[in-house]
Amino acid sequence: MENAMNINAKLTPEEGKALLFNLREQYRLLFNDLWYADQYRLIPDGLRHGSILADSPVMAAQKRLIGALTHGLGLSLKAVK
Repeated sequence: MENAMNINAKLTPEEGKALLFNLREQYRLLFNDLWYADQYRLIPDGLRHGSILADSPVMAAQKRLIGALTHGLGLSLKAVK
């Protein structure tokens, strides 16, 4: 990733969990809206998520931050759901 940014933040576990919950909810709502949007409707299900992320830098950043927070909190993806 060319010109990538590295962001460090010190959060309490409670702050990290709250931020993770908030990011996941925002991601879920936007993803649900875009999944059924006309511009993605004809893209096959297996390719649709990647197409949405390619067109939405905010969602791509949210996805990376969700992964980093999950890892930083020592949670498994199953525990976050």
